[in-house]
Amino acid sequence: MNIPRNIEAYYQETGRAGRDGLPANALMIYGMSDAAMQRNFIDESNAPELQKRIEHQKLSALLGLCEAASCRRQILLGYFGDQAKACGNCDSCDNPPDTFDGTIAAQKALSSVYRTDQRFGVSYLVNLLLGMSDERMQRLRHDTLRVFGIGSEFNKTQWQGIFRQLVALNLLSVDADHGGLKITAAGEQFLRDKPALHLRKHAPPRKDKTSRIKCEAMPLANPADDALFDQLRSVRLLLAKEQSVPPYVIFHDKTLRDMARHKPQNTAELSAISGVGETKMKRYGAAFLNVINAFDTV
Repeated sequence: MNIPRNIEAYYQETGRAGRDGLPANALMIYGMSDAAMQRNFIDESNAPELQKRIEHQKLSALLGLCEAASCRRQILLGYFGDQAKACGNCDSCDNPPDTFDGTIAAQKALSSVYRTDQRFGVSYLVNLLLGMSDERMQRLRHDTLRVFGIGSEFNKTQWQGIFRQLVALNLLSVDADHGGLKITAAGEQFLRDKPALHLRKHAPPRKDKTSRIKCEAMPLANPADDALFDQLRSVRLLLAKEQSVPPYVIFHDKTLRDMARHKPQNTAELSAISGVGETKMKRYGAAFLNVINAFDTV
């Protein structure tokens, strides 16, 4: 539910989902607070300054992957110096995000940070751009600034997304201690040069059921094997409920599929199945062998 330290760690974590050779989905949920936390870990570490700069660059690369509007696999492999065609599997390929010319929006966002002395977080800055004054803003006289109310072309959610992308692009950084945004050297360069900048459009979540990610299990070649697999799963579920553990703690699907395919008749043959160790053999071997032997006699 939060981001890893860098793309190397992300690559390793997502690889775990496919170890059994079956289809898998990887989902990462993150927010700006995660970036602030990771940056704070780097800054507070005892590493040399050069290593800290390297770690900051790696984190920025990961945030760029998170906010990418193009194929994530291309970006991922490009980070390691490899090239690939669009994968057709990631969310950007499956449902390409719309982008827009965010040059002016970025200038407004960075100006709001600068005009408020780089001390405030996203929520305050968004309210400032939308012209939503409160007692604090009035006390600080920020409602008299030139940036007050200049961002009415976007709503609150859209502005939050813009700020998040600017952090990902390293034009802004998050003060881990106070949560305020600061303009980076790259952000200062952007304000001077004003190059074109394309940002991802905010897309409200779809509510239709077809938008949900599905991962269909691959059927076995023999329909009878599928029937045995279902019976093995039923036994696994019963054991899991008795022990109050998730079913995969008993055996993974891949192990059950191998049982259904090879139909071991004794403990020696069952032990040869990948995923059946000595401990699990003692605990569960008899229950699964009974199902297999009974199935063969039908």
